Amino acid sequence: MSECSSRRHDEEVPVLIVGGNVVGLSMALFLAQHGIPALLVERHATTSIHARASGFNARTMELFRQAGIESAIFEQETPPKQLGEMGLRVESLTGKVLDNTEAPAHRQASVINPFASPTRTAIIGQDKLEPILQQHASELGSDIRFGTELVHFEQHVGGINALIRERATGQEYHIHAHYLVAADGNRSAIRQQLGISSYGYGTLGQWVSILFQTDLSKALQGRKVTLCFVNNATLDGIIGQSGAARDRWALFANLKPRPGERLDAPSEAYCLDLVRAAIGIPDQPVKILSTLPWELASRVAERYQQERVFLVGDAAHVMTTMGAFGANTGIADAHNLAWKLALVLKKKAQENLLSTYGQERQPAADLAVSVSTGLYAYRLPHHEQREAITRSAEEMLMRIRKSPDVPLPTAFSVIHGYRYRSAAVSHENDDALFEIEPSGRSGTRAPHVWLSHNGKQISILDLYGSHFVLLAGSDGQRWHEMFAKATSRLGLSVDRYSIGQDQPYNDGDGSFLASYGISDSGAVLVRPDGFISWRAQNAAAQPVESDEIFIDLSRLLGYSPPLSAL
Repeated sequence: MSECSSRRHDEEVPVLIVGGNVVGLSMALFLAQHGIPALLVERHATTSIHARASGFNARTMELFRQAGIESAIFEQETPPKQLGEMGLRVESLTGKVLDNTEAPAHRQASVINPFASPTRTAIIGQDKLEPILQQHASELGSDIRFGTELVHFEQHVGGINALIRERATGQEYHIHAHYLVAADGNRSAIRQQLGISSYGYGTLGQWVSILFQTDLSKALQGRKVTLCFVNNATLDGIIGQSGAARDRWALFANLKPRPGERLDAPSEAYCLDLVRAAIGIPDQPVKILSTLPWELASRVAERYQQERVFLVGDAAHVMTTMGAFGANTGIADAHNLAWKLALVLKKKAQENLLSTYGQERQPAADLAVSVSTGLYAYRLPHHEQREAITRSAEEMLMRIRKSPDVPLPTAFSVIHGYRYRSAAVSHENDDALFEIEPSGRSGTRAPHVWLSHNGKQISILDLYGSHFVLLAGSDGQRWHEMFAKATSRLGLSVDRYSIGQDQPYNDGDGSFLASYGISDSGAVLVRPDGFISWRAQNAAAQPVESDEIFIDLSRLLGYSPPLSAL
């Protein structure tokens, strides 16, 4: 028996999170939102000083809106009115434009589409977002310890035994946790210890994030540039502003073999050459502020769970910077897992519910990784393995597309339109794993609809986040009665609302029924993560007895076999 398992514990926590990046901090926030105070340890002394991820899409902002931090993020972001050119592909900032077809989509992302979402993409660096997540997670009860590393962990029937160490003092603590969440990045030591392999193209190249200071007024000649893709003989990369200061910039660059250079530790001279190649002025005065080399890859873990350990973010999937899907996909992982862990820890659901985490999130990662990898091949035309990378992207996509007859995914598909198929969703008669427009089908994100309540306009999404939510049409009172009886027997909290022109939650124009694909006598059940778990399009299409609803709900909560109505 090891020291880790034989020694008495210093602390006991419900969930131990390893990794204080944007995904790990989101995990701590979402768990705390559900009343589960997690312990998070991060080996670095502070949150990230590099922006790295800087575009957090509308779906991610919907999740942060639920957590109550949407306004705090918008206060710290680069204001939309200050945004410049985005999505151009250029030879350099002073060179010719190679492609501008993506620019309109990038500009549109910073504007609310009132028919699609109550919020919009936030242009904010990871360096500014992480402190917001840390503050709010701590205020809700999470214990977040920077400068603290995981030394060792073991699983046993009752939980996780772990040894953590304060790096500054060497002080060690023995922790017992019911569950462990690995948010420890691309090279996840936890994933490696568990022996979990991955699939996909693998390593695409070595990149470096370069923060630098310079006056680009000569290069820009009055133009405003927020983000550009750069392709020339010296450089393939992305250049953009870093924060509000006009003289602070960031370059993400693909490192190419160069005599005397280590790609995992490029010299300042090499970084200066890359920055000047991006600008297009060979003698541009530049001050390098910080560099961070990193591996760019395309892969997905073979499994997301091993007993009481769960992989999230880059520990579970790694994708390119193209599309800005990586951090967003990891935050969605955390959101999916948090409510399930909370229900199980509160003994409102069975542990089988936790197995649906990987069943649901792995196909979503397949979708994001495939699209991101395809964009990478397109935006790096000089890559020597471009054809092989493109083939790998197509093979990954076929894992979820299944057939060439299925329409290709759109940006909506990756951001909002991935679909869950698991025991936590009542199946409808189709196998689609993504959609190109909202449908209201089981397993999809519940569509946004504007409602009027007590004289105020709210989004229907504002009703989600804490509990299961039953939504019924004006003639769906019978569903409320049945769910009230069934959930009472299960001890499950379900919020119930009637939506319609003559109801307290008024949709005005019948958009609720149309968006969710039901009639006045129908209903939908929405999970705490805002995904539809069950739908009755009308009263005649479903059983009308609460016993059958009770059985269906018990199945959705991980009871296997489902609880008997008797």
